[in-house]
Amino acid sequence: MEKRYCRKCLLAELDDEKLAREVKDAIERLDAKTRVSDPEYKNRLDICRDCDYLNEATCGACGCYVELRAAAKSGRCPYKKWK
Repeated sequence: MEKRYCRKCLLAELDDEKLAREVKDAIERLDAKTRVSDPEYKNRLDICRDCDYLNEATCGACGCYVELRAAAKSGRCPYKKWK
């Protein structure tokens, strides 16, 4: 069984390269209907980069992996910074 990651895992317990691959693969598996455009994705990530809650690729406000949340049309910023 494959190891699943959660918000309660410590960074020392994670394989950073494997985690990055898994997040990237999850983004690529999103159906085109449920994924934002590339410009919108870039815009969302730019907003996250400037946010004080960004920490180790996760949102300190909600615990999500920001790149995965930013890719999904249903993804929302907890502080409504994305339009």
